[in-house]
Amino acid sequence: MLDPKEYIADWPDMPYPNFSAWLSALEEQWQDKTAIYYRSGKQKEFTQWSFKRLAEESRRVGRGLLAAGLVKGDRVALWAENRPEWIATYLGAAIAGLIIVPVDFLVSEKECFNILEITKAKAFFYSVRKKEFAREAAKLAWLKTFVCFIDQGERAYPMFGQGAGSQKLPAVGEIAEHDPVSIVFTSGTTGFAKGVTLHHKGIIANANAAVRSLQALPSDIFINVLPLHHTYPTTCSFMAPFSCGAGTIIVERLVGQVVIDDIHDAGGTFLIAVPLLYDKVMAAIDQKYQQLPSIVRVVLDGLRRLALKEANKGNFKFGQKVFRFIRKKARLESIRIMVAGGGPLSIKTADFFDSFGFNIVHGYGMSENSPLISVNTPWHKRNASVGLPVKYTEVKIIDKNDEGMGEIVAKSPSIMLGYYENPEATAEMFTDDGFLKTGDLGYMDEDGFIYINGRKKNLIVSSGGKNIYPEEIEGHFSGSSVVGEVLIVGRKEKNYGGEQIFAVVVPNFEALAKDYPNQELTDAFLKGLVKKEIESVNRTLVGYKKITDFTLRREAFEKNAQQKIRRFLYKSYENP
Repeated sequence: MLDPKEYIADWPDMPYPNFSAWLSALEEQWQDKTAIYYRSGKQKEFTQWSFKRLAEESRRVGRGLLAAGLVKGDRVALWAENRPEWIATYLGAAIAGLIIVPVDFLVSEKECFNILEITKAKAFFYSVRKKEFAREAAKLAWLKTFVCFIDQGERAYPMFGQGAGSQKLPAVGEIAEHDPVSIVFTSGTTGFAKGVTLHHKGIIANANAAVRSLQALPSDIFINVLPLHHTYPTTCSFMAPFSCGAGTIIVERLVGQVVIDDIHDAGGTFLIAVPLLYDKVMAAIDQKYQQLPSIVRVVLDGLRRLALKEANKGNFKFGQKVFRFIRKKARLESIRIMVAGGGPLSIKTADFFDSFGFNIVHGYGMSENSPLISVNTPWHKRNASVGLPVKYTEVKIIDKNDEGMGEIVAKSPSIMLGYYENPEATAEMFTDDGFLKTGDLGYMDEDGFIYINGRKKNLIVSSGGKNIYPEEIEGHFSGSSVVGEVLIVGRKEKNYGGEQIFAVVVPNFEALAKDYPNQELTDAFLKGLVKKEIESVNRTLVGYKKITDFTLRREAFEKNAQQKIRRFLYKSYENP
């Protein structure tokens, strides 16, 4: 096992017991340095918030909430798109001793209403696009304070708290380390949303761990493209950068050109995203790369192999120097590291970026741990792995089979207080010795790198008793120009007790339209292409993992905020 001292920066820990102490220290140290870059619509110049302004805005929100009658422990719901005011509201509630309830902007109004009812939120901050919903929510007897993210008019955010300047905020010592600060409702893939209750010290400790594993610097500028309601971007896209004095770009829309323009114009260095985004960027870069003359590609391919070899040894600078012109052409030359999380990153995608000197690392976590559990670093990485445990985090494998594979469990200072008002579900998440059960099946190698094979609940068992992980098979279709999305399920064999491997395929209509411009994409034509693609994948799989049959689906699968398929919605494919 590698000693954590070998791969975690030996930097002083952040000594902050809560968000109040954390925010005050940042304001004092960084003052007028830019914390947030943001532009919307056709805005050419970035709106920039300094650390001082962020602290002032957050205090105004906090004072306003307390002046409105909220008391320590009350819940504040937040339902809006990413924007600077979103962060100020989050921090304002936290430093006031309140509990923020960030809601996925994509959930239905019914789901949001349920969250308001479950948490008995007493304040509601919302997007202008949710004005009609807010009128309905006003019927909830306990919900009295409404704030809309608009510049003028009734309930406008800029006016909130303006008259509460004399309202006293809690002193640092009045908010305990383990006081609850956030309730995050998991969007999950199993269908049952639970309120993950996180505490002050836990989130700060996780941000501390992220900074020290990836060695973020004050000169860095992070790029946030993910919905902030989820713990991954909350911790890694604004808590982590702010903690080390770095700035963050809030990208208004997850549209390729918007993302690239924001990175290029602000000089973004740290891209935090989900694997799906990297797959799309890879496809765009590779399309242009394949247009180069073949004789040029032969030379470059040799250099790419060498760059990948060096990157795997921790020397990512070789590829950065050799392929700077490629990154510049893609307008991504300022990027010094890419971080993938929230789902499995294919080895193909990771190797692709490393071969061009982009320096991509894959991490792993879950909301219940605030969320980071492990991450590869630029200096210690294995692209098939989700990395090494971060600081103060212990990981082990329990209930191992003969191959050393079992459930991944973790213990850290960042573990949740529990599921909101659900002690039974909370108890099920922990081992007798206090480790958090991740529900993921995997193993650790001799150096401590963690490998994930799939979800415990998604496991397929063959008639021969072999365990099959659907996510592993799905990963073989990554980057396919024929298969856009695929869901692998197990179907009961008629004559045996096991399950056969069945694939539900959504064709890659965008790529196919380009490859076959004059061809009508009929079911018969698509089935022929998909059949060949599956046969190609099957040739790389052992017998019991081979796909036996498939069906086409023309609509994309419904996904959660991390772009994972909500598998529970498609159980019907298991028993047609």
